[in-house]
Amino acid sequence: MSLVSTHVRRHRGRLSVTYGTAAVENGLELLYPAAIGLAVDDLLDGQWGGVVVFAGIALVHTAISFARQRFDARSFNDLYAGLATDLVAQHRQMGVPTSTVAARSALAGEYVAFLERDVVASITAGFAIIGSLIVLFLYDPILGLAAAAVAIPVALLNRRLVRRSRRIYRRLNDELEVEVTVIDQGSAPDVHRHFRILRGHWIGLSDAEATSWGAVEVIGTGLTVFALVRVTGTGAEAGVIFATIGYVWAYLSGFDLVPSVLQAGANLKDIRRRLDEADD
Repeated sequence: MSLVSTHVRRHRGRLSVTYGTAAVENGLELLYPAAIGLAVDDLLDGQWGGVVVFAGIALVHTAISFARQRFDARSFNDLYAGLATDLVAQHRQMGVPTSTVAARSALAGEYVAFLERDVVASITAGFAIIGSLIVLFLYDPILGLAAAAVAIPVALLNRRLVRRSRRIYRRLNDELEVEVTVIDQGSAPDVHRHFRILRGHWIGLSDAEATSWGAVEVIGTGLTVFALVRVTGTGAEAGVIFATIGYVWAYLSGFDLVPSVLQAGANLKDIRRRLDEADD
């Protein structure tokens, strides 16, 4: 079993708690637009039942989120400390240059950050996209079909983003592995060249994500306009209109999370290969 797999397996119980709790959080958050819509309609009728329902959901969500964040801070820092310690020990035994070891210990931090931040973000995106789409079909099948159609060009854009990001991250990580050596032994022009290369790679990653995000925003604007025109023409109650638009925005917010998660995932394979070098 590889070094990374050993440590992840060792913490699988804690990871299950984190991801399970994140799913519960997002399930509760998915209820927000409907609960607020119910509260609006009840208040317009002089009733408070909907407000009580919304407040209850919000408070339970807050309590669970607060507990998970405290739990995660301890769990993932423990995971990183153990992984980085064993990584340094194994790479020293192999005679790996200090520059490479330093870079890979930083990559270990990125790997753990992916497990902590990006896996949870992917859960959030999944609930926002799939959950909101299901609810939109329940409110208005035509609007649900329009929202589903939006996913096709978005998927094509994100596929292109992943391919480009993988190439950039591979070159970026190669450069990071020699950074300590360049700083310690390189001439001024060498140091300048090194950081110019890093600058170019980071800009490339940012530009790729910005391009994908911008295109998705344009598509999302079209869907939002369609939703506004359609839902206001049905004669629905104010709460239903609010809830429908709320789910459209929740659906699109899920797509906003996707580019950064995909970029982190594109980097993950290269990081894993470097961290597991000691097991080859």
